[in-house]
Amino acid sequence: MADKKFHRRDFIKASGVAGISLATIPSMLAFSASEKKIEKISSHVNFTRDGLDFSPEEYSVLLSRITAENNIKSDSYSNGGIVEALEKKMALVLGKEAAVYMPTGTLANHIAVRKLADKNTRVLVQAESHIYNDSGDMAQVLSGLSLIPLVEGKTNFTLDDVKKEVNRASEGRVTTGVGVISIESPIRRINNELFDFSELKKIAEYATRNNIKMHLDGARLFNACVHLNKTPEEVASLFDTVYVSLYKDFNAASGAILAGSKEFCEGLYHIRRMFGGSQPQAWPFAVVALQYVDSFIDDYKKSLVKTKELFAKLEQVGAYKLEEIPNASNVMKLHVLKGDLKTIRENLLKNNIVLNKPTNDFKGFYIKINPSILRIVKNELYDLFLNAIK
Repeated sequence: MADKKFHRRDFIKASGVAGISLATIPSMLAFSASEKKIEKISSHVNFTRDGLDFSPEEYSVLLSRITAENNIKSDSYSNGGIVEALEKKMALVLGKEAAVYMPTGTLANHIAVRKLADKNTRVLVQAESHIYNDSGDMAQVLSGLSLIPLVEGKTNFTLDDVKKEVNRASEGRVTTGVGVISIESPIRRINNELFDFSELKKIAEYATRNNIKMHLDGARLFNACVHLNKTPEEVASLFDTVYVSLYKDFNAASGAILAGSKEFCEGLYHIRRMFGGSQPQAWPFAVVALQYVDSFIDDYKKSLVKTKELFAKLEQVGAYKLEEIPNASNVMKLHVLKGDLKTIRENLLKNNIVLNKPTNDFKGFYIKINPSILRIVKNELYDLFLNAIK
């Protein structure tokens, strides 16, 4: 595999500051992302985001509570303080030796493939991935890398696809090495679909044997783990580096984590600064993200159960039908069996329930499942969705 698991006892020995990273982190933040915590901050339910989607006012209330109840130490240009505590916490959860805060996932992905590639400048990516479609050719323009897109329109590529491109690179008149395989899972452009885990293991084993590095764009890794029935550490162990978003699942206003070996992360803040990514103070993002790291998976599991039970009950009265998308994670199809889509959406919005615009793919909406559904009891949600038809 790309990287051995890095367990708690190894983490304590390597960090040298076990007090802050293990003993202090769980207790220094007074409340977790449970229904009790969020009910007084906000009452709105969104089916449009991966997380709770705080408004500026709600975020300010949450930040004020945390700083009033805890002794929060600020960072300096994204180094030290609560940012360092978050880095150590995320490294531990992901089973990596170290982690570095990044202001955006775009920068985290870029720095990862840039450093991993070294002199082997070809990087294999999914044709539908964020790094290939949504980053403005940054890897090509800023780092001289060649992104090789695989399997247009699909989430998965196979080990045979990888071997084909590796052979192509090595057999040209000018030999060019494949340095990195970058995989996004879940992949946003295909309804947050998951990369096949059994194929992923084959690719990781091949990459290790052939000295090709593996990077995971795991922006939504933690909700993926629920559907894969794996821990974040188990998934991350197949990769040399992994990026995790702080705002998608953990509700920070911005930010990302890039984790890997101690050697990989050593001095990485210099490269971050070179690209203009050292924010003078990142603590308002780190402190909120820390609230949700431990609780997200359990809250998300509860959210899935509650959503399925809600719409199963509504299907019985001929109102809605929930359809799970094969291999997808938190994106599902909500079919409307009767009523006007625009009217339903507007009526629900009046009651602080947010849906995406209706889709042309079917009569209904694509919805995202997240812990905001825990804010309202199921019976009340049932009544609101049923009354929205009228």
